[in-house]
Amino acid sequence: MKSNLMKKTLGILVLGSLGLMATGAQADWNRDSHAQGGHATQQGNLFGQQVNARQQQQVERIQDGMRAGSLTRFEFNNLMHEQGEIRALEQRFRADGFIDAREFQRLDRALDVANQNIRAEKHDHQARYAYNPNPWFN
Repeated sequence: MKSNLMKKTLGILVLGSLGLMATGAQADWNRDSHAQGGHATQQGNLFGQQVNARQQQQVERIQDGMRAGSLTRFEFNNLMHEQGEIRALEQRFRADGFIDAREFQRLDRALDVANQNIRAEKHDHQARYAYNPNPWFN
């Protein structure tokens, strides 16, 4: 009788420990795949690259507008400030190491709004003139 009880207890202990080891191995496997560039990390890096490319393109458009005279100094400063706010938002989202889909959507929307603002300011027929008699407003 004691032998049967010992076998059952030993069997339960072995199965329990195997279950715990399997769970631990699976948890460790998930952590390692994330650290070595799992799908979520790769997707987050791709999101970050897309955001950076759009920001760079928008900054170039703003600088081109300033050089061409289609943006006033005030418009230029406002648009560059908006780009700085987007960059700060991106850095806040990157604090955990990558940008997830929801954060990317927020950044994408902010970049869309900034794009509309750039277009509106460049085409509002306010020009920056080199020999303006009233330089405070340009």
